[in-house]
Amino acid sequence: MSSAYETEIFAPVIEMLTENAKNDFAEAMISKRIIADHTRAAIILMGDKYGIEPSNTDQGYVLRKLIRRAYRHLRKLEIDDSVMIKVAEFFIDSYKDHYTEIAERADVIRNAMSQEIEQFAKTLKTGEKEFAKIISELPAGSKIDGKECFKLYDTYGFPLEMTVELAKEHGFTADEAGFEEAFKAHQELSRAGAEQKFKGGLADHSEKTTKLHTATHLLHQALRNILGDHVEQKGSNITQERLRFDFNHDDKVNPEQLAQVEEMVNYQIQRNLHVTHDVMTVNEAKENGAIGLFEDRYGDQIKVYRIGDFSLEICGGPHVAATGEMGTFKIKKEESCGKGIRRIKAVLI
Repeated sequence: MSSAYETEIFAPVIEMLTENAKNDFAEAMISKRIIADHTRAAIILMGDKYGIEPSNTDQGYVLRKLIRRAYRHLRKLEIDDSVMIKVAEFFIDSYKDHYTEIAERADVIRNAMSQEIEQFAKTLKTGEKEFAKIISELPAGSKIDGKECFKLYDTYGFPLEMTVELAKEHGFTADEAGFEEAFKAHQELSRAGAEQKFKGGLADHSEKTTKLHTATHLLHQALRNILGDHVEQKGSNITQERLRFDFNHDDKVNPEQLAQVEEMVNYQIQRNLHVTHDVMTVNEAKENGAIGLFEDRYGDQIKVYRIGDFSLEICGGPHVAATGEMGTFKIKKEESCGKGIRRIKAVLI
């Protein structure tokens, strides 16, 4: 036995990947090992008693990087996405008797893995086109500017490590120091922007308003589920104390309907759904069933936020990483604010 990848925990996965690979290139074994190793690590992280799920912060971000890097190497081998889920299933089955948390969280792990793959598959396709465009305009063997590296991260969800790896594969290098400078500049700009009124109706970018803003997405979808698909957002205003959400509906929302909406929002919060975003065209957003304010001011690319399997909405505002952070949703008031327009005021407690 020459490596750990020949042991019983890895060998069946390597064999599965070999059988399904359509592109078995010279360094394919490296990709197979990355897929096996990273997927295994992801399963163990998601099976942790603290319930880590992919996100943009802390351990969740490490998990996201593992899944996304594994998936990119799956794509290099031209293996169907479903095989990565089979790899995940293999590791769940292998460890469930030794780690009870993995057995208990098996369904959560499968769903989180599937959603992350689905989201990143769409993002990766667009991001790879942008990467190809960037290097097509550079001299062979040169360095990709740090600002471009940050754009791939901020707009397309490419961790810096992925851009570095892609650059190396194509004979380029990435300006890692320049990326860090662009990242810090972005953070400072975000902090400065928090001192001003947010264009989307937020008083600031504080933790409280971010949670309430995310709650408007859940509220919007819950209203559509309870009242009908005719419901559309007509305006919103969010402070640290409460959210105000305006929507079209001809009749007063009765107490029973409000209770159903409130219950539905709280159920999604309790599910601790993770929040992700994709970048796409307005037409793609519509085709994917995204809701939101489709306005002429949007450019070629927009951000579409997904909250688990519940909500898909175009938006440019700040959001929590997972709904479990939000607290309990409570509707305080429902009233008319114009002909055919209703207004709900709600809080998180």
